[in-house]
Amino acid sequence: MGLPEKIETRLFINGEFCESSDGKTFDIHNPATLKLVAKVHEASEQDTDRAVASAKAAFPSWSKLSPDQRGVYFKKLAKLIRESNDELAALEAASMGKPLGTFIDGMACAAKWDHYAEVGYSVQGTTSVQTPGFVNMTLRQPYGVVAAIIPWNVPLLFLASKLAPALIVGNTTVLKSSEKAPLTSAKFATLVEKAGFPPGVINVITGFGAVSGSILSHHMDVRALSFTGSGRTGRIIQAAAAKSNLKTVLLELGGKSPAVVFADADLEKAAKDTAYSIQWNSGQVCMANSRVYVQDTVADKFIELFKHKFEQITMGDPLEKGVNHGPQADEIQHKTVLRYLEMGKQSGDLVTGGGAPSDREGYYIQPTIFTNTPEDAAVMKEEIFGPVVNINVFKAEEEVLAKANNTEYGLYAAVYTKDIDRALRFAKGLEAGTVGVNCTSPVTGRDMPFGGYKSSGSGREGEPAYSLNNFLETKSYQCSIRILEYFFPDRELNLPQLRSIAKDIVNGTITTSIVQQVQAAPTQDQSSSSEEESQKDEEIVVESVNDLHEPLGCMMKDSQGKFRYIGAHSEIPFNAAVCTLSDSVRRRSSIIAPPKIGSFPPSLPTPSPSHDGGGIAEERYYLPPRQLGDRYISRFLEEVHCTYWFYSIEGFLNRVDSTYSTSCLLASNSWMCSLYAIFAIGAATADEQDGSPQDSASLLSLPSAEKTSTDYIALAKQLIPSVYDEADLDSIRALAILSIALENLCSRVTSYLYMGASVQMAYSLGLHRDQMPESGSSMEREQSRRIWWTLFMLDQDIASRGGSPNLIDERLLKIDTPLPSEQMLYPGMHTPLSWLSTSVELCRLKRDIVQAVYPERSSSTKTVSLSTISALLLSLQKWLQLIPPHLKHDVPAPPTQKRAVASLHLHYWSSTILLCRPFLLYLVLNRNELSPTKKIWFERMGKTCIDAAQKSIGILHQMANDNTLSSLTAFDSTCILRAIMIFILAYAHTKLQCYRSNIETGLMLLRRMEQVGFCKIVAEETPVRLADLGISEDQKVCNAGVLLDDDLIAQLWGNFDPNFMTPLPSQASLDFAFDDSSSFDLNSEILQFTNLDESIMLDPSQAFSGFDFR
Repeated sequence: MGLPEKIETRLFINGEFCESSDGKTFDIHNPATLKLVAKVHEASEQDTDRAVASAKAAFPSWSKLSPDQRGVYFKKLAKLIRESNDELAALEAASMGKPLGTFIDGMACAAKWDHYAEVGYSVQGTTSVQTPGFVNMTLRQPYGVVAAIIPWNVPLLFLASKLAPALIVGNTTVLKSSEKAPLTSAKFATLVEKAGFPPGVINVITGFGAVSGSILSHHMDVRALSFTGSGRTGRIIQAAAAKSNLKTVLLELGGKSPAVVFADADLEKAAKDTAYSIQWNSGQVCMANSRVYVQDTVADKFIELFKHKFEQITMGDPLEKGVNHGPQADEIQHKTVLRYLEMGKQSGDLVTGGGAPSDREGYYIQPTIFTNTPEDAAVMKEEIFGPVVNINVFKAEEEVLAKANNTEYGLYAAVYTKDIDRALRFAKGLEAGTVGVNCTSPVTGRDMPFGGYKSSGSGREGEPAYSLNNFLETKSYQCSIRILEYFFPDRELNLPQLRSIAKDIVNGTITTSIVQQVQAAPTQDQSSSSEEESQKDEEIVVESVNDLHEPLGCMMKDSQGKFRYIGAHSEIPFNAAVCTLSDSVRRRSSIIAPPKIGSFPPSLPTPSPSHDGGGIAEERYYLPPRQLGDRYISRFLEEVHCTYWFYSIEGFLNRVDSTYSTSCLLASNSWMCSLYAIFAIGAATADEQDGSPQDSASLLSLPSAEKTSTDYIALAKQLIPSVYDEADLDSIRALAILSIALENLCSRVTSYLYMGASVQMAYSLGLHRDQMPESGSSMEREQSRRIWWTLFMLDQDIASRGGSPNLIDERLLKIDTPLPSEQMLYPGMHTPLSWLSTSVELCRLKRDIVQAVYPERSSSTKTVSLSTISALLLSLQKWLQLIPPHLKHDVPAPPTQKRAVASLHLHYWSSTILLCRPFLLYLVLNRNELSPTKKIWFERMGKTCIDAAQKSIGILHQMANDNTLSSLTAFDSTCILRAIMIFILAYAHTKLQCYRSNIETGLMLLRRMEQVGFCKIVAEETPVRLADLGISEDQKVCNAGVLLDDDLIAQLWGNFDPNFMTPLPSQASLDFAFDDSSSFDLNSEILQFTNLDESIMLDPSQAFSGFDFR
């Protein structure tokens, strides 16, 4: 028969045929005539992701069906395959050259589906009662999404062998067919559709390994993958699985199968079998016996018989009747075989064949025999995949066994002999997954497993139950018998009794007074008692956590197992809200999940507050070599002190000189604590090792080159008791700088406590009231003022990042201290003039935002005044317009001041994000519930938030180019993380690729920074969180199994218990009072002030359809 008029070439995803998302196709040519057969759609990255997502979505309902219910679809499919056998044969002949007369694949495929339709109930676990008091059992459960990548030589057989067992036990599947022979798989997809399989259960795509194959191999939602093909590709797949989610990988790879013919064998049969093995399917079979060893006494006779059998072929168009030898699959395969033929002619003796027939076009190869080929020749070692055989001669058993095993392959081997003892010896001695005795490939045992030794693969397929077990997880389950003792108090619960109880349950004859009592309605006292018991049985997170949990706050467990309060204005709950959008498992949203990477806080040395002999100061202070110390100080001044000013640079450097010159004899504990904190910041390096000395003696004895940032932290901590006692300006500096260092080491609580102590010391010295001793000089007064306002800003930063209340609250505290005079006290070369006053003004605006949008108020007062929001936005805009010209971002700044200027603008855009992000989150979660009037404002505010994130990324990118990004504080990496979280929301809402690109830019910036402290944690944690949401940066692979859109996100949030809402979900339910009648006038100042880029889109209907959140 000829080809059908219409050939299906599209992808089959989620029960529907579709073209590739990028429109790409590739050509299939008939290898016999070289004519174009079809243009087949090539699956893109997005198509492959969509197929996996469809399979994942279909898994819950498919896995709940019984094997009988699944088997109904199998039977229908098998019947349709048989009915389509002729069409399948024609498609196979036209795409890869298999002759119609040798096509048995359709019927064999149908038989597989029929077989597996009836084996589902054979999947059973085990039980054990060997542990006293427990019934233990194993459960066999499906993986979820299983991928199958099949070769081009026998696609229908491999398709059935992989999909059928995976599906019958409850998995859902994605099949990738080969780009050389995709037509029968596409036809198979049409039969799946006719059989009525639920959408997403079977997805069929085709394409190239570098794209769709790579996606499946790396995909985080593919839990098992079965592959048949070349050893090279198998290694790539296994490496990809190891790099991604360690998915189970089953491999059936190439072969260089030997057949050993002894003198006592039936030579006629041996010649016929071995000739057919290498000639069948034009030699394009992984288990074909391409090496034949014949005993010397019968070699000539066997070779003559083999040659006679081998040449009895009818070569021709595979679509014609009577043809039994077709072409190679395509031009690439044809050229590969010809290249091996030339190598064979150089290494061995050519008996017959040796090239392409001259009288015919197409990719044909003459059946070829080489003899006397050296064992180390390429044609003896490498898989040719063509009708090419090497026949060599042997004398003794030991000799031929060694030669047969001298290969990295081990798929199939055969031995021909009438000596049963020899047959058994060779069956044991041959290193192959299958050994045929007096038979060879393609003969296999239908009731036996199949697979390879060595480089021929891993795992087995086939019977009994090997294929089923390949696609099942094993779970151990322990059940205490005590629960049964409650129901059966008068029975001994041994194995016979358990069987009797199970039988009574099945028969419906079980009786027990206890059961009747349980079924009876409980009394009020019993009900009350049971409620108390159930409350006691609930997982205890922390005692009285509800009492500790304020209305808009939430708790996070630290690495020490303690729950810490985090306020709504912090980045932490917002990031947690974004990163859990796709969580399908409901959890108490009052508790923020701990980080997946790193410890918060890390394990740091905790010295005793008391020291023998007066402490470390009376022993000796440690100082690193001067050159090393200067380098640490230089890093601190350039990257930290430029924004957090504590010292007059000239006076500071003079004190350092004095300390080194006098060997610390005149140094105070607070001054040395400051130095150690500065050294800790400056010594932070990417290759710093974990772990720290535990005592002062070991710290002091360490060589300077071995001291790390944490070592200097430990030295500083040893001085803390003395620092508290001194409580002077140096003490304030020491504790504040130490809090910066500890925050970057993820010790959030300790950093906050030290910051609090620093502020309290400032209060005790009257810095907030501009108080000074009568003996104080004007310069000392200016220093104290500058230190106070530095504390004011640092307090805001640390409290904001950690989600703690501000320690300096102007609502409760009168501050009389004026800003310092820069005419008297020059801030230094790294800090621009007017920087401090401009920053303080912005800091106050940020505090106003926190108090207005994130107040700790009762649930009955959720209204936020829109005029307040508008006023804050306008105030921010006014601040930006009025900053001194030399501090504007687009005005060139001196190289030494670029970091300070950029940080100022990052603070501005972070304040804008802080104000607008509740609107963006609300818009994403509840867009359909907004009235048209409100939607104007929410979309405008959402766009403002995204615009601020884009501006932040632009500044950070410029900082990276200027080499001013720093990992020595938590500020820079926090800014990057903040922008990434906004882009995740924008991408979830719109599916626009530009937001995906912004996410990738943020990751790139993180990785360009020195991997130190908080930056290192963020750089490692963020890709993990993105992968959880389905955004993977590896070759732009999207690995999520959940398709997130606005409706699903809203549904996920809607399932949470309102009594345990985190701050951000609570904000998502806030009502905004529109108390300005002009609020919705598009020409009003309020809506026009931002001058937004109109390319920022928030309407999902405008999104490019080629992208989705997976």
